[in-house]
Amino acid sequence: MSNPKEIKRRISSIESVIKTTEAMKMISIAKLRKTKDLLIQVKIYFNYIESILLDLLSTEKYKENSESNKYFLGKGKIKLFVVFTSDRGLCGSFNSSIFEKINHILKKKKYSYNECVFLSIGKKGFDFLYKKYNMYSNKNWIVNNLSNQKIEFLVSKLIFDFFQKKFYAIYLIYNHLKQSLFQEIVMEKFLPISNWKKKTSDYILEPSRKEILNFLIPKFLNAKLLKVFLESTTAEHTSRMRSMHKATENAYDIKHDLILNYNKERQTTITKEILEIISGLESLKK
Repeated sequence: MSNPKEIKRRISSIESVIKTTEAMKMISIAKLRKTKDLLIQVKIYFNYIESILLDLLSTEKYKENSESNKYFLGKGKIKLFVVFTSDRGLCGSFNSSIFEKINHILKKKKYSYNECVFLSIGKKGFDFLYKKYNMYSNKNWIVNNLSNQKIEFLVSKLIFDFFQKKFYAIYLIYNHLKQSLFQEIVMEKFLPISNWKKKTSDYILEPSRKEILNFLIPKFLNAKLLKVFLESTTAEHTSRMRSMHKATENAYDIKHDLILNYNKERQTTITKEILEIISGLESLKK
């Protein structure tokens, strides 16, 4: 059996773990609320700009060589996958499920090694992808420092390389919080944009359809990437909150077991001392 002093030291250590996990849980809850509020606002903006773009594109007359259709045509074989992960661990299967999804996609689609290029947003994804796959950039896009300006810069760079025909298609892979306690991995096409069905109605546009599309589509792509980033961040904070909650519960269970063992050891020691005293008294009587 363990020494009562050793058990007491372990109980003190577990109490420190409980304080740490509870603090991390509260931090995740605060960040989750802030991110959810921002995500709701971005979704409202995204839905409006998407509806405007859908309505405009539904009347667009498709021409193969039209410059206004450059967002809808992809040529070549190389595909770019933008992967959203976290910078830190302690968030359950948030990152590992992304990595499993990547391996599953490559095996199912039977993409060759040279056909796929990866861009990681998050340190964990960069560490995983850098050793195995072709990288779009050696730069690590850190989640905590990813501002709106950096997202706009990244989108403009992706659009430029897509126009230069470096990529046939660009996909986003991220964690989507489907329900409050359920997440799923989503692979969503970013470019080229799908060409929607045409309507019989038409609009008179000023200055021109081409200029409006060239202004509106980058705004739409910025909003889409920002929405996906916030959805991934929301899923990360939710996953970390759940992990810290489970860790706290497990720590309380361990503490409870240690307290029981400590009391048993202490009771055994007291009983042993009483027996020694009684034995000593009986020897004195003799």
